[in-house]
Order: sequence, then structure tokens, then C-alpha cells
Amino acid sequence: MCDLASAQIAMAIFKVGTTIQDFQSKQAIARNQEAANEQTRKNSDQAYLYDLSKIDAEVVSASREKKAEEFKLQQEANKKAAQNLNLNAGNPDKIIQDIAGTADMQFLDITRDYEADISKASGQEKEAYAAQLRRYNSIAPVVMPSRTGLLFQIGTQAATGYSDYKKAQSPTK
Repeated sequence: MCDLASAQIAMAIFKVGTTIQDFQSKQAIARNQEAANEQTRKNSDQAYLYDLSKIDAEVVSASREKKAEEFKLQQEANKKAAQNLNLNAGNPDKIIQDIAGTADMQFLDITRDYEADISKASGQEKEAYAAQLRRYNSIAPVVMPSRTGLLFQIGTQAATGYSDYKKAQSPTK
């Protein structure tokens, strides 16, 4: 009888120890997942900032291109006006009006292209932010194991072990 009672106590202790070890293991897994989630967030932030810097570089490039085209257009208009005026090819006011009209159309084309580039960049910024949100939303929340649950499990196992011990000690009929 004593051996059965000792076995019952040993089994209860083993169950409690296993429960505590399981709790600690779950805790370690949860901490590791939290660390992985934090690294994922950092990587997502870094990717988002990289996307934004790339988009900003495209905007700067578009602005430079626009300014260069406007300058080129102005230089061509000045050159044509000077040539026609130097050739004494007619009414100076009409020459300027003709060149200015052509330049205005080219200016509108340049402006339209620039606005399209800026609009595209704005869309890319929204896409980059949406991608970051998707990455954030894909991070599974971490649930830490419950200490209260651990205590209930230990209490249940201790009570079961005590009950089994008492049954082992009581004389059988």
C-alpha cells in the first residue's frame, strides 16, 4: 500500500512539474514570437521609409526635368525670336506672338507631364503606406500563457494527487 501511495505522490509531483515546464516553454515561445513581431515591424518601417525616399527621389527628378524643359523651351523661344527679328522677317509683334503661342503649348505639355508624374508619386505613396499596413496586419498577436491557468492546473493536479493518495491509503473492501 505504501508503494502505491508513494507512486501517487510521485505522479502528482511529476504532473505539477510537467505543467510548470509546459508553462515556461509556452512563455518562451510567446517571448520569441513577440521579438519576431517587433523585428517584422522594424523591417516594415524600414521598407516603408525606403519606398518613400525612392518616391521623393522620383519627385525631385521630375521637378528637375520640368525646370530643364522649361529653360530649354525659353531658350529656343528667345533664339527663334532673335533670328526672325534679325532677319527682319516681318512684323515683330506677330513674330513674338507666333513664337509665344508655340511656347505656351509646349509649356502646357511640360506642365501636364509634370503633374502626371506628381500624381503618380502620390499614388505610389498611398501604395507604400497600404503595403506597410498589410505587413502590420499580417503580424499575428501573441498570447502569453495565463498564470491563473497555471495555478488552476497545479491546484487540480494537486487535488487529484491528494485524492489518489487518500484512495491508495484507505483499506480496500
